[in-house]
Amino acid sequence: MKIPDTMSFEQAAMIEPLACCIRAWSGYSTASNDTVAIFGVGSAGMLHAMLALRKGFSKIYCIDVNKFRLDFVKSLLGTEILLAQESTASEILNHTDQRGVDLAIVSTGNMAALQSAICSVRYGGTVMLFGVPSKDATIKLNMDYVYSRELKIYCSYAASDDDTREALRLISDGLGVEHLITHRYDIVDSPEAFERARSGLGSVKVIINGSDFKK
Repeated sequence: MKIPDTMSFEQAAMIEPLACCIRAWSGYSTASNDTVAIFGVGSAGMLHAMLALRKGFSKIYCIDVNKFRLDFVKSLLGTEILLAQESTASEILNHTDQRGVDLAIVSTGNMAALQSAICSVRYGGTVMLFGVPSKDATIKLNMDYVYSRELKIYCSYAASDDDTREALRLISDGLGVEHLITHRYDIVDSPEAFERARSGLGSVKVIINGSDFKK
């Protein structure tokens, strides 16, 4: 799939993760005044927040243990932010008059975040599992709680060609995905780039400069 000549390499670097997020949203039908809690605000979580804003969600709560990323997403997108802790689900309920959010997105492989997400959605609400857990990850789930509250839980893993085309369209239309890039490295500094991305300290999206490559 050809990258448009008008698109920068930095924008193009965000096509694949955005396409995966778009795929995930295909499983949810947005209604007016919907609310969402996004657990994990790395670059993918922030892309989900961008899509939620575009879809007109009335409240977007971003939850993470990384204060830098919380401050970053609040400054960039104006979302509500919560520092992840054991009481996160209770905090979200307090923010929503004990109703819960319509949608919880788990954009992390952390199982504690999944537990909090399940407990933060309203009766009949939806939990989207997007972050990839470790292969041996397990969770103790109260199925009576899930069943009696008629919760909907679904997973999304990858993107289709149609999702990629939609990502290209959204970026071309001005979705500011390039603003998530906080660090840029030359290819000779790749080890440092990978370590920065792995640690997540003081960063959101880390890229290796491709400006010398041909499209």
